[in-house]
Amino acid sequence: MAFPASLTRRSRQTRSRPVTARLLAFVQAPSLDADLCAGIRPSVSRAHQLRADHLRRSDVRRRIATALNRAVEDVGSPVHHVTAQAPLDREAVRSCQRQLRALATLVSTMDNPRIQGVAIAFQLAFDGGGAMFFHPDTPNGIERLANTVRAAHSALRVSPDFDEP
Repeated sequence: MAFPASLTRRSRQTRSRPVTARLLAFVQAPSLDADLCAGIRPSVSRAHQLRADHLRRSDVRRRIATALNRAVEDVGSPVHHVTAQAPLDREAVRSCQRQLRALATLVSTMDNPRIQGVAIAFQLAFDGGGAMFFHPDTPNGIERLANTVRAAHSALRVSPDFDEP
């Protein structure tokens, strides 16, 4: 039995939409992360929801925790390795190490974390323009990092029900 051309076309369109949304979520990840950090609900678009679903995955949250803990360990080491990574703000990370470790634990162990807190922690760990990294033009690095960590903690303490429409 042959399918009418309109049904074949419709099934191809249905299959391609999720791929398009996933690709869009991947390409626009930094801007979607910024939106999620600002408190925009994931339900605002399919791309936001896909990015939020990605960030909520336990393996991604473990990677965030590992990166935060590694930053604390790296600033405690007397040896400075030259890498392609953005340099850490060593003084700020050293000053906020207890809060960073607590954030790492919280992000990796919560059952259903609010996406805003996870997105802030993700940007903190992986965005070279973020508060954990050295910026020569920013004189208040310690305060900036402390405020960002505090914002992530605060967002994670809020019920994930606020992420729903």
